[in-house]
Amino acid sequence: MSRFLGIDTSCYTTSVAVFDDKQGIVAEDRIVLSVKQGHRGLAQSEMVFQHIRNLPILLSKIGEYILNIEGIGVSIFPRRRADSYMPAFLAGKSVAKAISIVKDIPMYDFSHQENHALAALRLAPNLWGQPFYMMHVSGGTQDVLAVHWNGAIMSIEDLIHSKDITAGQFIDRVGVALGLSFPAGAKLEALALEEKGKGYHVQHAKIKDAFSFAGPETQVERDIKQGDIEKSAIAYGVLQSVGDAFKQVLMAYPFQEGYPFIAVGGVMSNCYLRKVIQDICEAKKLSPYFADVKYSSDNATGNAFGAYMRNRYESLHTS
Repeated sequence: MSRFLGIDTSCYTTSVAVFDDKQGIVAEDRIVLSVKQGHRGLAQSEMVFQHIRNLPILLSKIGEYILNIEGIGVSIFPRRRADSYMPAFLAGKSVAKAISIVKDIPMYDFSHQENHALAALRLAPNLWGQPFYMMHVSGGTQDVLAVHWNGAIMSIEDLIHSKDITAGQFIDRVGVALGLSFPAGAKLEALALEEKGKGYHVQHAKIKDAFSFAGPETQVERDIKQGDIEKSAIAYGVLQSVGDAFKQVLMAYPFQEGYPFIAVGGVMSNCYLRKVIQDICEAKKLSPYFADVKYSSDNATGNAFGAYMRNRYESLHTS
């Protein structure tokens, strides 16, 4: 039995997980960072403070599972590139490094983006080392990427971005304007399910090879202030607008047929938008893959699984 610890300290969630080579994920817990009602985010210093406070709590809760771990996977930056830096990840990196030194076990570094990809690859480990497309959609990210491999490290090529705000920011900002707490994705989805008429329409920007949600956000914020549209109708209209934007951009892009297409990030925990991606992949002859809904939003399961796979790769290539 081999077990590996995963740690992720993202902008809004402190996460830990343990992967067992025989049983899969045997422990997982997280704490969503506290954001004041009506606010739409946190300063980096506040993120670091809350992560440092949360990590001992989470590690104590999974203590029995980390007594004999053989390695640690941790997010140390948002993306694997020289200009990608965020103080929030220093909290997880520092704790992981301390455990690595004390227990004399390897620490494997990942980007937060790779952690999301690995949460999906855990369900399809045959894709390890194989090229694939990835759509990463969260509160701060709106990327479509081509992923290749340099040994056990992902080599990521940018294909499509947002011209302004992301789908996650669009959803969160509208949610807060509707009186929902931040982050608002799950609550907005629940509200949208109450809509029966589906009569509220939100325009989506039509830009070649790029997403854009600033215009739709302006429209929705204006309509909310007028106060004559049901909240459930607005919520459904927002999700429909995001789905329409996905169709507009992805259907026009020249993807190579037959490739896996992994869709991850907090926004992809939304069942309506997952179905949109499935339909697009079917039309484009791509093979869709997702993380479990539970592990689509920020969590550390990808890093735990990734540590196991990196350790196995190193064992195979150094023996």
